[in-house]
Amino acid sequence: MNNTTLPILARLSSLQADIRVLPGGARVIAEAHDRNPVARLLRAANETMLARSLEFVSSAGPALTLDVAGRRLLRLTASHGLAGAESCLGSEVLEDEQKDDLIKLLQALAVPGKELRVISGPIGRGGAEVSVGLPVALLADLLLIDLNDVGAEEPEHEAGDVASPAPDRAAIRFSGRSIADFATGIGPVLVAWLSRGGQDDGRSEGPEEMVSHLRDFLDDEHAAVIGQLDLMSAQEGDPVCLMLGVTLIDGHSLVCARLHGTVLLGVIEGGGSQAALSAWRGLMA
Repeated sequence: MNNTTLPILARLSSLQADIRVLPGGARVIAEAHDRNPVARLLRAANETMLARSLEFVSSAGPALTLDVAGRRLLRLTASHGLAGAESCLGSEVLEDEQKDDLIKLLQALAVPGKELRVISGPIGRGGAEVSVGLPVALLADLLLIDLNDVGAEEPEHEAGDVASPAPDRAAIRFSGRSIADFATGIGPVLVAWLSRGGQDDGRSEGPEEMVSHLRDFLDDEHAAVIGQLDLMSAQEGDPVCLMLGVTLIDGHSLVCARLHGTVLLGVIEGGGSQAALSAWRGLMA
């Protein structure tokens, strides 16, 4: 893997989870109604493959910051409002003897009934060697948490609590063109793309090295991407287009779009984001 593909993979990971972004860049990973916010915290850390510093902040006030890479907790770099953090803070790398203290800190921070947020930043002191630290899976096993069971903490509904049907609304009108026409309309700045589902299922263009990363990601995360797109549209299945890294001038950004049941995931080179948005607007009837 070369340095060009690393930021592409980093942006792909942001499509995996439901996101509510607050002013300042914080993401809400656990709502007040979540029954197990510690599970939400560990899943957020487990999804962080590239080295990052994750600051977890409770709406009750306490906060802690962890360096994370490769599904491992490398070190605790900061703690606020939490007792018993000294042993973890004093260690250059988290080791097995600190796991019990760390678990207590996580449980004290991520308490039910409070919103939990995360802010991602550059990794802190000590580097990003992923062969050290505590595996997220180890802590999850000790806490009897299934890192893949994302539906376990859904709020329970009272018997007879039936959701009201969505009010009728005018359908979003698009031309009869397909997601492949959208890709063509973006032009040469779309250096690689892949479509999944619908009439354009399996179509792709671009260097195989880039397309293969898109294909592998959609193989694993297609359902999660659909859920993310549904969060951003007025109704499930509606056409929607989003950009990741839209402000970049150098490097690569991502476009993810859905139209007529087909999802497109593509890599845009340099400052070509405006071309993608113009092509999307051009699909409207």
